Amino acid sequence: MYMNYSAGTGELKNWIVEETAFDSALQGKCEVVMSQGNGYMGARSATEEKYVGQTRNLFVSGTFNKFDQDEVTELPNAADMSAIEIFIDGRRFHLESGEVKDYSRRLNVKNGELTREFVWTNTEGKSFAMRFRRFISQANLHLMAFDVNVTALNADAKVEIRSGVDAQLSNSGAQHFHEGEKRIYDKRYIELLQRTTESNVDFVFLTSHRYFVDGQQADIDPGLQMDRRKVWLNINQDVSVGQTFGVEKVGVVHTSRDKQFDHAEYQLQDLRDHALTNLKQNADRSFDELLGESAKVWDERWANMSISIEGSEFDQLAIRFAQYQLNIFTPMHDSRFGIGAKGLSGEGYKGHSFWDTEVFMLPFFIYTMPEVARNLLEYRFKTLGGARKKAADNGYQGAQFPWESALTGEEVTPVWGAVDIITGKSTKIWSGFIEQHITCDITYALWQYYQITGDQKFMDDMGYEIMFDTATFWTSRLEWLEDRNMWVSAT
Repeated sequence: MYMNYSAGTGELKNWIVEETAFDSALQGKCEVVMSQGNGYMGARSATEEKYVGQTRNLFVSGTFNKFDQDEVTELPNAADMSAIEIFIDGRRFHLESGEVKDYSRRLNVKNGELTREFVWTNTEGKSFAMRFRRFISQANLHLMAFDVNVTALNADAKVEIRSGVDAQLSNSGAQHFHEGEKRIYDKRYIELLQRTTESNVDFVFLTSHRYFVDGQQADIDPGLQMDRRKVWLNINQDVSVGQTFGVEKVGVVHTSRDKQFDHAEYQLQDLRDHALTNLKQNADRSFDELLGESAKVWDERWANMSISIEGSEFDQLAIRFAQYQLNIFTPMHDSRFGIGAKGLSGEGYKGHSFWDTEVFMLPFFIYTMPEVARNLLEYRFKTLGGARKKAADNGYQGAQFPWESALTGEEVTPVWGAVDIITGKSTKIWSGFIEQHITCDITYALWQYYQITGDQKFMDDMGYEIMFDTATFWTSRLEWLEDRNMWVSAT
């Protein structure tokens, strides 16, 4: 893998993770390593142009859905707004054709921006400098933005950019959405609606574009295109030698799981209106302005959580990278949701929460953002009903927390895994039945939070109830060992 961990210089020293060459066989690593998010949503960083073997993922916290009654609930892979296809003189641009020089893809963990730059020469000898930038906003949790620039270096060219919303996606083949509805307003605002098949969560995706020639905004009349689960613009421009053609794209995602819409009086039209208002308020703001607004939030976070390491520069970057990841996949905005074991970067573990949260991640938040630590513990309180159900189903009293948890706190570990292709039999997954230490882990983390913060109100309102219910579980879980004449709480 072509990775460089010393690319940052000056103020960005030990803040940059760089990929120095593209290899389609190794896409998965940087898709995850360079993933972006804000806790409300997270995106796997597949390249703007598409390749065989890449995985395009966008997940929104808390929007769980069951593909089938025999399946467990999982976060659905939502529509993609990051795909931006480029055609040069009618031929699709991709890095497996022609010649590539000075390739660099960089994740700036200080402000969350992902950039990609290189010089590409096609098979006809025409050379182009290309630059791609993107981020997911920390200031507006529903917003993401993209900036694409193509500069003709040695020949004139006809450049076409195809960009919109693509919902022709699934979770490794499992389709979680109904067909949905597509609209384009004023030849500018693209809207795609979807609803999950079982949980009935509405998703509204909206995007808009602005066009630039040599940095000056241009008036271009795009072609309007639709397909099944897909809607986009064809944006065409003749580019002369030395000219730069640019497209800025703003996208927003809203769902009926959002706090202000998760109620009995919810109406889809209200969600659509709210999402369109958000897009219109930001559609004419520049990429740099929106990035700067998000960067201010990052600056405030880093001022509060910065850790300095003397010695190894790689270790300094590594600790910052870890902190970056904790910030992009934690739903700081909403205590109804936990942290998925893969964050929001992929389908692994279906977005379910495990004991990793309390044992490995909560201590960081207790010391840097105690209000976020409280939210994560409040999530366990709000899912106490599911833990009580699991205890009762297993013949115990009190609350037994699930090995894998989603929205309700009921056990969502799959019972069966992959089928053996030789025997035709499924593999039993025992962890949901036999892993019980998570109940201790949550209580341990809760007590740790209380000892450090002194948050008596939390303990009075929620903490003690969790402790008493889990203690009740353990007393009912005790087993008598006749040969040792004692009770044990075997896990």
